[in-house]
Amino acid sequence: MVVVVLVGGCGGTNGAAPTEQFTQGGVSMEPAVKSGQVITVRRVDGAYSGRRGDVVVFHRDQSGWGGEGGTLLKRVIAVGGETVACCDVAGKVTVDGVALDETYVVENAPIDVAPNPQSCASRRFGPVTVAKDALFVMGDNRARSNDSRCAGAIPVAAVFGVMTE
Repeated sequence: MVVVVLVGGCGGTNGAAPTEQFTQGGVSMEPAVKSGQVITVRRVDGAYSGRRGDVVVFHRDQSGWGGEGGTLLKRVIAVGGETVACCDVAGKVTVDGVALDETYVVENAPIDVAPNPQSCASRRFGPVTVAKDALFVMGDNRARSNDSRCAGAIPVAAVFGVMTE
């Protein structure tokens, strides 16, 4: 799992959402976010509406993934009500039967490894219909990410920030 560490923060001005900075603690989001890179997130505190493609920061202990404390950083792949699976004939993740163009994925998990709900070693999973108030999230570095493929969807309520560009 990726752990991000709070670096510091500042309040928003003129009604803008407050932001905080975090340091990425692992490689699961490479190449978009490198280990040790400082990122800025916009706080959403209970007001997040899931949006595919967002890179979100969420509380590990509220995600249902086990473990205590800490925060994780992953990309939203599917939102409540959508069905996500991998793989189509080209080896791509699909949402509601449509292949995603995931240019941010550079090192993918192998397709020839059998799916295992206890391990994210395989690219293949699903199909999974995401619950209404949940998100299916994955790391960009699929070969080195523990994510919804093996840990399940996370509650939207666990998300407290969205990475800004």
